[in-house]
Amino acid sequence: MDLDTSKKIRVLLIDDDEDDYFIIKKIINQIPHFPFQLEWASTYDEGISRIRTRQHDLYLVDYRLGEKTGLDVLKDAAPQDRSEPFILLTGKGDRDIERKSMKLAAADYLVKGSFNADLLSRTLHYALQRKQIEEQRLQHLVELNRSKDEFISIASHQLRTPATGVKQYIGMLMEGFVGELTADQQQMLSKAYESNERQLRIVSDLLKVAQVDAGKVKLKKTIININELIADIIREQKSTYEQRHQKIIFTPQSDECAATIDRDSVRMVLENIIDNASKYSEQDTTVTVVTKDDNSQVRVEITDQGVGIPLSEQIRLFEKFSRINNPLSTKVGGTGLGLYWAKKIITLHEGAIHVRSKEGKGTTFTIILPKKGQIT
Repeated sequence: MDLDTSKKIRVLLIDDDEDDYFIIKKIINQIPHFPFQLEWASTYDEGISRIRTRQHDLYLVDYRLGEKTGLDVLKDAAPQDRSEPFILLTGKGDRDIERKSMKLAAADYLVKGSFNADLLSRTLHYALQRKQIEEQRLQHLVELNRSKDEFISIASHQLRTPATGVKQYIGMLMEGFVGELTADQQQMLSKAYESNERQLRIVSDLLKVAQVDAGKVKLKKTIININELIADIIREQKSTYEQRHQKIIFTPQSDECAATIDRDSVRMVLENIIDNASKYSEQDTTVTVVTKDDNSQVRVEITDQGVGIPLSEQIRLFEKFSRINNPLSTKVGGTGLGLYWAKKIITLHEGAIHVRSKEGKGTTFTIILPKKGQIT
C-alpha cells in the first residue's frame, strides 16, 4: 500500500529534552525526499493539548516526560480509537515498557541512539501503513455489518407479508368459509397454522433486532404504572400457564411502581421473560413476579423453578442468536434473539437486566428501570 507523498506528513514529537528534538529533526532531514514535517511539544500537557487538535499524522512520544511518562500519554490519547499511530521512544531498551506500550496500542517502539534516517523512515512509514490497513479493515467490517442488517430488514419485510396472507387463508379454511372440513383436514391445517405462526415470530424477532441494531428504535416515554402493566400481562398469559399446569404469583411490594418508559417495548420485554419462565419450567411449578420501588428506580424480579442455566452459559445469554442447551430447549425452539433484543431495549431506557440461575434449580431475571426520565 502506497502512502500519499504529495503533501508533508506532519509528525509531532513529545519530548521534554530540546537536544533530543534537534537530534531527531536532523535524522528526519536526512530521509530521502524529506516527506516528514517535524513539530515539537516540550511538555506532557502541551503534547496532550496538541494531540486533541488532531492536526498531526503521527506521534513520537518520549517515555520520560517529567513526572509523567509516555505511557500516560498513550492512556490519555487512546491510540486504539485514532487513525494516527503513536510510536514510543526510550533512552534504553526495556521489554516491560515495550510490552506495556503495545498493550496501550502503540504502533511501535524505538530506542534513542539506535536508529538512523533509514530505520526511522521505515518505522514511520510502516506505522502509517499498518494504521491505514487497520482503519480500512474496520471500515469494511462496519459496512459488512450494515449490509447484513439491511438485508435482514428487507428480507424480514418481504417474508412477513406473504406469511401473514397464509395465516389469514388458513384461518378462513379452519373457520369453514369454504365448507366443512374432516377431522384429518382440521388437524393438518392446525399444524400448518402453528408452523406459520412460528415463522411469523421468527420474522418479527429479526425485524426487531435489525431495527435496534440500526439505531432506528424510537422510544416514546410516558409515566407508566409497572404494577398495572405486569398485572395485564399476567391476565393475558393466565390461560397459557393453566394449560401447562403451572402457577404464576404476582407480589407488588408497593402500591405504585411508576417508571418513565416506552410502554409497548417494555411490555414486550416483560412478556418475553414471563413467557420464557413458563416455557423453561416443568409442570406443577410456580413462577413469581415481584416489583420493588427503590426511590430512584423500579425493580422487577421474575423467578421460575425451571431447568436453570449453567454458569458457563450465562455469559452469552444476551448475545445475538444465543441458544442455551438444556432439557427443554429442543421442545421450546426459538431464534435466540429475544433476550438480546430485551437487553438492548432496557439499555436504551438507561436501565439494566441481570440474571441469577442455578442449573436444575431455576432462574431469576431482574429488570431495573429508572423512575424518572425525559418524557418524549
